[in-house]
Amino acid sequence: MKPADKIKKLINESDVTTDSDVDKRILAGALERLDEFKQKNSAEPRLNIWEMIIKSPITKLTVAALIVLTAIVGINQFGSSSVAWADVEERFQSVPFFSAVIYMKDDVLAEPRQFELWMGQGGHARIRVASQVIFGLVGEITRAFDLEKRQEVEPDLQAVRLLEILGATGEYSLETVIRIISGGRLIDVTPLVNADAVIQEDLVVFDIQSGVSPQWARIYALRKSKLPVGIRIWNPKNAECVDVLITYSRQQPDVFFDAQMFATKLTDRSSTQATLAYMFLKDPGGQAIIQKKP
Repeated sequence: MKPADKIKKLINESDVTTDSDVDKRILAGALERLDEFKQKNSAEPRLNIWEMIIKSPITKLTVAALIVLTAIVGINQFGSSSVAWADVEERFQSVPFFSAVIYMKDDVLAEPRQFELWMGQGGHARIRVASQVIFGLVGEITRAFDLEKRQEVEPDLQAVRLLEILGATGEYSLETVIRIISGGRLIDVTPLVNADAVIQEDLVVFDIQSGVSPQWARIYALRKSKLPVGIRIWNPKNAECVDVLITYSRQQPDVFFDAQMFATKLTDRSSTQATLAYMFLKDPGGQAIIQKKP
C-alpha cells in the first residue's frame, strides 16, 4: 500500500476524538511544518498530504493519528525524492575523509583494473594501483613506489590524471570524481532522479546522460545523509564501464599520507607486499587490515 493510501485509511478508520480546539492546534502545527518543508524544497513537486487530510470526511484529527502518520512516511519524505543533486554534491564536499575502490574495464571482454583511493583534508591523497603505491598533495604526485621492485618509480599515468583532477583545489568534489572516471565525457550535465532504480526509501538514485556520447552514469546516494555510496558509468558502444564503491570514516592518521615514512618501511624486507600496500591504514571498526606475524 502506498504511503498516501495508508494515511487516508488511518484517518478514515480512526475512532479517537478530541475537542475542536485541540484539533485546530494540531493541524496548525502540522501545516506550519509543511510550509517550512515546502519553502526548503520548492523546486520539486510534492504530494500535498495535509490538503488531503483537510478534505477528509473525518473532521476530528487526533494526536494518535499524527504520530502514526509521521512514522509511516516521515515529515521530509513526501512524494518523490526529497534529495536534490546539489545536496549530494554539497554533502560530499563536507566530509573530512573518504575512500573509494574503482574498477575500470575498457570493453566487455577486458579484465578490470582496480584502483584504491584514499583522500583526506588538505588535498592529501594516496592510491594503490597494481604494484604501485602513490602519494599526492593538492593534485600533484609527490612520490610513487613499486612494491615488487622495492624502489621509487615513475607513477602510473592513470593515477596521475586521477589525482590531478581530484585534488587540484585541495577540496574534492563529486563533479570531479565523475569527470575523471568518465574520461571527461560527463560534464556540465545535471543528474536527474531515477525513481525506477529505487526500491527502498533510504536510497536515492541519479542518472546522467552524456551530451556528446552514448555514455551515461548512475549515482547511488543515501537519502538521510545525502552521501553518495556508489557510481556506475557505462558506454553502450562496447560495454566499457567504471564501478566505484565509496566509503567514509574518520580521518586517517597523518602518517598514512607520509611518503617518507612509507619509504623507510619499503626497505624492510620483513614487510610483505600486502603489508606495504596498506601500511599505516587504520580500519574504522578496528578490524585487521593485514594479518600480523605470529
